[in-house]
Amino acid sequence: MLAGNEAFRSIPNKDSHLPWWKNDGLLRLNLLLCCIFLAQFLNGYDAVLVSGFQAMPAWKTTLGSPDASKIGLLNAATYLTGMVTAPFATLVADKWGRKWCIRYSSVTNLVGTAIGCAAGAGGTDGYAMFMVSRIIIGSGLAFALMCSPIMLQELPHPKHRTWMAGFFDVAFICGNFTAAWVNFGSSHLTNNWSWRIPYLIHIGPAVVMIFLITYVPESPRWLIKKGRDNEAKAFFAKYHANGAEDDELAAFEYAEVHEAIKLETETKQDSWKVIFSSRSSRHRLGCVILIAICQNLSGTAIISYYYTEILKLVGITDTVTSTGINAGLTSFTFVMAMFGLWLTQRVNRRPQLLGTWLGVLLANIGLTACTAMYTKTGNKGAGIAAVAFVWLYNGAFFVSCGSIFFSYPAEVLHYSMRGKGMMIWMITAKCLSVFSSYTNPVAMEQIGWKWYLFYTCILVVTGLCLYVFIVETRGHTLEEIGQLFDGKPLEISLHPEVDIMGYKEKGEIASVSINAVTDEEKSVGQ
Repeated sequence: MLAGNEAFRSIPNKDSHLPWWKNDGLLRLNLLLCCIFLAQFLNGYDAVLVSGFQAMPAWKTTLGSPDASKIGLLNAATYLTGMVTAPFATLVADKWGRKWCIRYSSVTNLVGTAIGCAAGAGGTDGYAMFMVSRIIIGSGLAFALMCSPIMLQELPHPKHRTWMAGFFDVAFICGNFTAAWVNFGSSHLTNNWSWRIPYLIHIGPAVVMIFLITYVPESPRWLIKKGRDNEAKAFFAKYHANGAEDDELAAFEYAEVHEAIKLETETKQDSWKVIFSSRSSRHRLGCVILIAICQNLSGTAIISYYYTEILKLVGITDTVTSTGINAGLTSFTFVMAMFGLWLTQRVNRRPQLLGTWLGVLLANIGLTACTAMYTKTGNKGAGIAAVAFVWLYNGAFFVSCGSIFFSYPAEVLHYSMRGKGMMIWMITAKCLSVFSSYTNPVAMEQIGWKWYLFYTCILVVTGLCLYVFIVETRGHTLEEIGQLFDGKPLEISLHPEVDIMGYKEKGEIASVSINAVTDEEKSVGQ
């Protein structure tokens, strides 16, 4: 059997003929992983709230009518916090397990929401309290955002890994969608509840996350790294083989992960010195940084956070109309993200990325031209066309962002550098987000549509880099993806039948009870 091209599908696997919802092991695992999607839902929900609040007079009054610079700082605070907390998230995820990051994110959402909703109450400084709220929530979002893509690569069944990881950012769009429509509904109110109701909704998903994360199993790769092999074998048997303790695919997965981590440990692949001295590791980090640049310097941040200002440029100023158009945009974006997820299962990564990036570039050019024409001539048709190009801009972007941009960085990093690599991805993303969130409102206020031209240049450069550096990963397991960069296949990938029989003859699979899968309390401190 050859490595890659989804060769693992040819290995016998109990109940593989059943749809996942009729397979008890997969059903339980996939439902528990909804907890991870909730973390990204909250991220997406939170991302568009401030944009919608800018159209609400009550919110502006409570915060002392902040100017563009203060609003930029308010948005940047979330990202600045993420830059500071990302290294701690890596430490927690690698030392104590992935799940603690999700738990911390849940708690910060609860605390930050309470402080934010109290902004301006009892004569307090509304802007200062809302700023503290953004900082606290931002620290938790950073923990969840760094760790969630890792969990969605390391926990799902190999035939589900692509669409589970790809659906992660679709959850972000669902959050956008929900926030936009909640903002639209509450925009009919004229008091402080117009913005406090949307902000309070943070609490529901956060509470569910705190409850569910206790039952989510720990990553089998983390367990193997910590020497808890029996628990890792039990995980593969219980969840990937529907309880079959002698399943061949479960044996293959364990053997492949064990071999990969053993080799990484022997060659000290988790040290910064080795990471930066290895050509393949530098290539991996380069791909991770490139994806972070594409995510955060595409120009879509203007749409997410300053959509109200964009509409003002083309003459749309009414609060209800603005929030209504924004709600429609998020609905369209959700459809495009789902289309991107569907596309990911059928075409290779490179064509999807390059094709959608061309679409983003063309939409950027169209938006720039139409906004410039409206600004200079007041032509109503140009204004309508500009709004249409905003939709196409965001829609084209999320065809790839929704299914690839959050999954690709975690899948190209091998286990030993996955935490560190995702920290670099996070810090890069947060640095660029701070730049865009602080400069976008000032630039939009000072030079208007001309600021779009900056992103036009960025899109051209990043498009060329995607073409040159991105490696095709479709059809490979996580461990096989490492071979694409290293050029050296694992023995288990070349001779799976030999290794599987070896493990079964030793009784290393059959002797494991699925009850060895422990809860997270046993993971702490080990």
